[in-house]
Amino acid sequence: MWFDVVIAGSGFSGSLLGWILARHGRSVLIVDRQRHPRFAIGESSTPTADFLLAHLADRFGLRELAPLACWGTWKRSYPEVVCGKKRGFSYYRHQSGQLYQDSEHHEHSLLAAASSADHWSDTHWLRSSVDQHLLGCARTAGAVLREETILGECCFDRFSGLWSVQLQALAGSAAERSEIRCRWLVDATGAGQAVSQQVGNPFDDDWMRTRTAAVYGHFDGVRGFSEAASADDPFCGDDAAQHHLLDTGWCWMLRMDNGTTSVGLVEPQWLTGMGEVTNAAGSDGVVSAADYFRRTLQQYPSLAGLFSDWECRAPSAGMGFQRRLSRCRRDAVGPGWVLLPVAYGFVDPLHSSGIAHALSGVLRVAEALLQDGARCLGALHCYGQDVSQEVRWLDLLTGGCYRAMPDFRLFCGFAAWYFMAAIEFEKQLAADPGHWSRGFLQTADSELRAAAERCYLLCQNSRSDSDSQAAYARIRDELQPWNAVGLLSESLRNRLAHTAAPKYAAIAERQ
Repeated sequence: MWFDVVIAGSGFSGSLLGWILARHGRSVLIVDRQRHPRFAIGESSTPTADFLLAHLADRFGLRELAPLACWGTWKRSYPEVVCGKKRGFSYYRHQSGQLYQDSEHHEHSLLAAASSADHWSDTHWLRSSVDQHLLGCARTAGAVLREETILGECCFDRFSGLWSVQLQALAGSAAERSEIRCRWLVDATGAGQAVSQQVGNPFDDDWMRTRTAAVYGHFDGVRGFSEAASADDPFCGDDAAQHHLLDTGWCWMLRMDNGTTSVGLVEPQWLTGMGEVTNAAGSDGVVSAADYFRRTLQQYPSLAGLFSDWECRAPSAGMGFQRRLSRCRRDAVGPGWVLLPVAYGFVDPLHSSGIAHALSGVLRVAEALLQDGARCLGALHCYGQDVSQEVRWLDLLTGGCYRAMPDFRLFCGFAAWYFMAAIEFEKQLAADPGHWSRGFLQTADSELRAAAERCYLLCQNSRSDSDSQAAYARIRDELQPWNAVGLLSESLRNRLAHTAAPKYAAIAERQ
């Protein structure tokens, strides 16, 4: 059996790529070791992700995709696909053993709006629902699906440029195998295992500054953080990618419209006690992920109060645990194969960059695979070089925030580099969504990166208040050449409002 492209992984990026390629006449096989609907973490979109979704819909004629670019059009067009309203980012600094309390200058909180109104909000994605929806779109366009199947032995013939691929069914007879041939193998799996193991593409991530572990799950019964509300908040802090900063890490909360809340506890590996955590209840001092999560929350009374009636609904076996989130492969492309960003490298959930980065990869890989010969190879070569630098840039933007923890003032100072990179990149997308002269999130802006690198060195978490204040002032000065929106301005008191409708509004509204 013959296919132009075989995609390993039917999450949103693999399914979306399969949809695009099938819609444009390519024969596509999508292979996944699991069956939908299935649990997945990685659910918070951003204005950058919305821009890219709208552009993908416009560029490749996916009219059905466009409404997913903002909360209002999503709810109107696909009420059965579960999402949540995300007006922006909210951050709250908790102190161990104390109820949460902020000052009139918001020295312990930060709200950064990403949209001007509910309708134009970003979204939280219930991945089990969204992934299944996009996979259905890919199948309607003509992509073939093989679930509960893995890639077996894969052999590439450099003379013909073709793969011979063994498919191994995981359900039914152990001997149930089939063989196909294809021109391209695309890895869209979470850790790049499917193709990288076949082509000898090892992990290369010892250089990463960000090294975090996490426990996570989907819950019912999580209360809103109403006690943190302030009269000058630009939006409700629960309608956000909500960050609760703790002494040793942070807790995320993403609220879906069906009452589900995605919750995770993230800790840097050099601070974490998660070395004693396992995915199941154990003995001899080893605790379950849920027990570790519960024990940590009990140290922070206001946070613990949000979970008085909680119930973990997914994963089905209880809260999940990942000992190291950050990872990166050696290469993103090779002869006859390519890794989407989700398979090549991931840094951390702190800045919600995962969906946007994945969509940027879908765009570039789709553009390449719809071309022929040297143009395709050249485009993939550029993609491989670029995505490597992008992961390093995301690692710097994230690693500086962890380096600043638990100093909330310094954390907010360094987080401004991410917001600035996103704002500047969105200007590029608004001007021409198909051409990014300074790269994804300004990766190619050498002056911006150099300034952020200097500020990274300032973010040491053990310092006096006067040293912290001086470092914060230096960060604000370094940011100034790009800071047309007034990030870190004292007059804003950590409340960043958004006033303009998004540039992709016309695309999202097309019905």
